[in-house]
Amino acid sequence: MRILLVFPKLEHGVTTYRDRGTPFAVLFGNPSLSLPQVAACTPPGHEVRILNENFEKIDFDEKWDLVGITCLTMTAPRAYKIADEFRQRGVKVVLGGYHPTALPEEAKEHADAVVIGEAEEVWAEVVRDAEKGKLKKFYYGAHADMEKVPIPRRELVKYKPLTEGIQTSRGCPNACEFCATSVFLGRRLRRRPIPHVVNEMKQIPNKVIIFRDASLTLNPKYSMELFRAIKPLKKKWIANGNINLLGKNEKFLKAAKEAGCIAWFVGFESINPASLKEAHKVSNKAEEYAEAVKTVRKHGMGVIGGFIFGFDNDTPEIFDSTLEAVLSWEIDAAEFNILTPYPGTPLYYRLEKEGRILTKDWTKYTQAHVVYQPKNMTPKELLEGTKKVIKGFYSANEMVRRILRSLNLHKFAPYALSLPTINIAMRRYYWREFFNGKDEEKLPPYKS
Repeated sequence: MRILLVFPKLEHGVTTYRDRGTPFAVLFGNPSLSLPQVAACTPPGHEVRILNENFEKIDFDEKWDLVGITCLTMTAPRAYKIADEFRQRGVKVVLGGYHPTALPEEAKEHADAVVIGEAEEVWAEVVRDAEKGKLKKFYYGAHADMEKVPIPRRELVKYKPLTEGIQTSRGCPNACEFCATSVFLGRRLRRRPIPHVVNEMKQIPNKVIIFRDASLTLNPKYSMELFRAIKPLKKKWIANGNINLLGKNEKFLKAAKEAGCIAWFVGFESINPASLKEAHKVSNKAEEYAEAVKTVRKHGMGVIGGFIFGFDNDTPEIFDSTLEAVLSWEIDAAEFNILTPYPGTPLYYRLEKEGRILTKDWTKYTQAHVVYQPKNMTPKELLEGTKKVIKGFYSANEMVRRILRSLNLHKFAPYALSLPTINIAMRRYYWREFFNGKDEEKLPPYKS
């Protein structure tokens, strides 16, 4: 059979389909492992092509026997439209990914089959059934055995960004109310054998790699062994990490730096202890954030912070307090997101039960729109407060200071450009997303 695997175009993000054919797609592109992983699980004897709609257009009249589409919540409407177009031409379509797993009955209205959960364990069955013309409505993918997960078929990715992704584990034992990771991938941490990871890294030509794990700090013993094993490869990398460990385990930090770590992405989420408790982010201690950031940077690694606004315990005062704190910590980059109740998460079910979800237009579920009724502020206050923080953090003066600090942190080595590039990419994204692409100078001046 001829099998087409499609990643639908992104309307929102650091790079989108609008960047097709520009240097931004290569510089800021976000490597995805989902479709290369599915391709690697396809039984032999079939022709497989991966098409990323952010880089190339779909020819719906080309002849395919089976089309698989991966689907996030914000890409669901586009994924459904693609699926409908192919099905009108008599092509069998399979939908999978986070959103179809969360809402399989909705997805089934646009597909011949829906994969619920991880695809590795069931994709071969899907292909065999399609070949026989006997597709089932639903396929339930168990959590994959990480010892058996094959190396993604990256050679099928036609347009590649400068960075590449790799995964050493799946699952997250934390149960943050807003997070889809533990819902989709489970709370049990499943780890790949370290030799498998090393072998895959050796095959990746990219100099900078992003670890696609929920966190490399969840099992410090495993990660320390990993660091020792990948150190000889001389790769540079960025990974997610929990601040409670990063701020205290200097032996861990030293090993990570020696293994090539450039920076850690840290989900601080909030500086409000009540909001952290509400979100079940029990590992975070807001009062320890400042010292923890200093500890990480002391070891020559940057900190990229993630923050969320709109928890029930947040009031309009949270915005000025957050901006003041974050600037004082001198972190290297930051994401500022609006709380979003993704389908399938405990947050979604709670807010739906409380009648607080304002829209189910999935294109708005980007973390840049207010799609629910906040408790202690209006939707407008939440949006404008988030924009205020973004404008203050990514102002021209702060950008210059931050970029110079980042360059100095890495002693102006070639990879020192990684953190400045992230800053530029994030500022560009936020100005396009929140300010309709207007120049900063045309916006009202920031007032703290």
